[in-house]
Amino acid sequence: MTDLIQIGLGPWGLDWAAKIFPQLPDVRVTGWVDSSPDARAAFIASTGAAPDTVFATVREALEATGAVAAIAPVAIGAHVAVARQVLEAGAHLLLEKPFALDAATARELADLAAKRGLVFGIDQNYRIFPGAPIVRDLLARQAVGTVRRVSLEWHRDHRGVRESNALVELAIHHFDLMRYLFGRDGVAITCVPVAPVRSAEDRTPGASLIVELDGGLTVDYVLASQGAGPETPWPGVWRISGDDGLITWGAAPDDHRAVSITDPAGNVTAVEVPELPLFERAGVLRAFVDAVAGSGEPTSPAADNARSVAMLEAALTSARTGSRTKVGRW
Repeated sequence: MTDLIQIGLGPWGLDWAAKIFPQLPDVRVTGWVDSSPDARAAFIASTGAAPDTVFATVREALEATGAVAAIAPVAIGAHVAVARQVLEAGAHLLLEKPFALDAATARELADLAAKRGLVFGIDQNYRIFPGAPIVRDLLARQAVGTVRRVSLEWHRDHRGVRESNALVELAIHHFDLMRYLFGRDGVAITCVPVAPVRSAEDRTPGASLIVELDGGLTVDYVLASQGAGPETPWPGVWRISGDDGLITWGAAPDDHRAVSITDPAGNVTAVEVPELPLFERAGVLRAFVDAVAGSGEPTSPAADNARSVAMLEAALTSARTGSRTKVGRW
């Protein structure tokens, strides 16, 4: 049995408590943390949690429970502060994305975890959609030859994304998927936001981006959270064109399991996409818990995910300046 504490008891924290932990019977939450008295009271009222298991600070929870690990479904603005609290207290951490808004801070936190020998994973749960490892394997095997063009479209009439900064809330997922699928890091990004973006706090419901990856590969990426039309799945609709065919992943409306290969003659072959043992966030949590136990590593280790954060930072800079922006390298 692995004992954890959970930090963040707002709506997303409640969702984790109700939907994700029950899928892993060998994981037990022994402490719940939120700095807001109202959030703590509401959590106790809605879940029936024992009041002596609900705490105001990370340190109180760790000391009282003896837990060695934490998950933190907290608001984006709290990610960096919470990460420092947990890592400095000597606990392993699974944190929501993006775990920072600039690569320098991301590297600092990842280095802190490494120096203390701690597992530090990021909840990049789009990697745990069944089609993702299938497409990654097809690309690794060069199933369509040398890749020449890539397009990615994401469209959902989604209030949560529309009323936030869609780059921070959602594009970080797709930047991370680009790195995961192609095994390449970002080189430069040109971003045209739907609404002006002067900082990460500014709202924009979407953007059009040109994302340049290592090796000269370019991704044409459209992100839209408003307007009519069939909704894409959360990972989006991908079209990956190579010399020997076309890989398509995702279909509207909302079919994340659709993977096919179209040969140069136009013949379409569906690719089998098996179910994963645990889907999406549950799979991320499984990998994190196993890593804490000494088996494997998180789905997206913070040290690697800092490179996805670097792409987000470049996109935000490009959105603000209107210029092609190089992705930070190290």
